[in-house]
Amino acid sequence: MTLRILFALLCLALLSCGGPSNPPADTTATAPQTESAAPEATRPAKERPSNSASAHFASNVQAIGPAMTANQELMQKDLQQLGQAITNNEFLGYYTGTFGPNQITLILAEQQGQELRGYSVCAGNYRPLTGRITEQKSGEYYVCELAEPGNDPYDGTFTFTIYPAKQQLQGEWKPFRAKGNTARTYTLTTKNFRYQPTVGEWPEASQRLLTEEDVWNYNSDELRLMRNEIYARHGYSFKIKDMRYYFEEQDWYMPVTTDIRRELTTTEIANIELIYEYETYYDEYYDEFGR
Repeated sequence: MTLRILFALLCLALLSCGGPSNPPADTTATAPQTESAAPEATRPAKERPSNSASAHFASNVQAIGPAMTANQELMQKDLQQLGQAITNNEFLGYYTGTFGPNQITLILAEQQGQELRGYSVCAGNYRPLTGRITEQKSGEYYVCELAEPGNDPYDGTFTFTIYPAKQQLQGEWKPFRAKGNTARTYTLTTKNFRYQPTVGEWPEASQRLLTEEDVWNYNSDELRLMRNEIYARHGYSFKIKDMRYYFEEQDWYMPVTTDIRRELTTTEIANIELIYEYETYYDEYYDEFGR
């Protein structure tokens, strides 16, 4: 009896203590396995350079030079119609050649009786011409005197003789103001101007949209020539000496205008913007250009 009582008391003691308990579950989340190191970073894509100057250029890319004057507007119309005039007249047209250190183009655009009207284009200057033409020996040659307006310190008078059989004119130019000017003699030959997108060292700039790969390995001097070559194909007459002298050495080049805003194609405008951006930022990105 005594043993039974002791056993019962022992069971009651165990129940009152709650009995042996299991160890608490581990509630700590296991961290996912990660790579011991991040993949090696690749070279980021080269960002296309841009700046406010470039944006300004892009928005004004067609406004090369000052806005057209009324006379320049007339000249553009004359140039567009001149092809037919040349067909109908044996002496109207383009005459180009050496004029001092530069190349000049005289454009004889319209004749009405003895009155003759045209233009001179030289060294980035466009000047309207008006005067008279006199036929000699039944059209064997013509004597002309054409004057520039006189409102520019470098204006003067062109006096020349046209020889239709030779497709040539010869004469002299005398300034209205002798101080600071030099009289010139010249022999110019006929040469019909036409836009040729396939000429030059980088003709693709006038034929297709260029990519960054097409331009980013050229230095700034090469990019400048590439850009100005687009203008030169349209007969742009350069004021800047190095560009003028460079293009006047090219047999395909002929200065006929100082405003090509309306002549640039949409492809050329896009390419000019791209070239200009890389040209402007060449020094900053020099190490990445592979030179």
